[in-house]
Amino acid sequence: MLKVNRQRGDHRPRLGRPARQVVARFAEIVCPPEIRAGHRTEEVLAEFELMLGALPPATRRALVAAFLAFDRGARLYRPAHGRRFARLDDRVADAYLRALLRRRDGLAALMRRLRGMVVMCYYELPEVKEEIGYRPGPYIAAVSRRRLESYGAEIRAGEAAVLAPDPPAPGPAPDPGLGPGSPGQEERR
Repeated sequence: MLKVNRQRGDHRPRLGRPARQVVARFAEIVCPPEIRAGHRTEEVLAEFELMLGALPPATRRALVAAFLAFDRGARLYRPAHGRRFARLDDRVADAYLRALLRRRDGLAALMRRLRGMVVMCYYELPEVKEEIGYRPGPYIAAVSRRRLESYGAEIRAGEAAVLAPDPPAPGPAPDPGLGPGSPGQEERR
């Protein structure tokens, strides 16, 4: 299911061969057709493995199991003629996924989440970001400048308040009933 490649100090989870085949085929169906250009499918798999590495182990195993169940479940889809999802042609693979997405149950919700995760990995690829013109750096810099111009004094005051040393802790408060001449002082002597 999941392996960890310990060569060269790499400790991120790696998909096993069966899961890699399923996720790769799934990516080819749910991502834009440009995924087939170059080595993008492999890059999406690498991105997906990085995402898996950020998840708790139980969640990772559940996701891999979900992909494997999805793959084997295609055998029950009549047009698949008993073949796994990874072995279906594009038309039948797309029809199988769409049939599951049309359902009104938890399986459809799971498939939407799996699709979203894989598509998100596709759009995280630097060349894809460049192709769609996604360049958040200049926008973030412009917004930061504008906020500093508008709220600079408040920001600096807030930072100063947060970074200021804590005031000394007050000592124990004297008990007003134990001073000289207070009732009950004679008994203590």
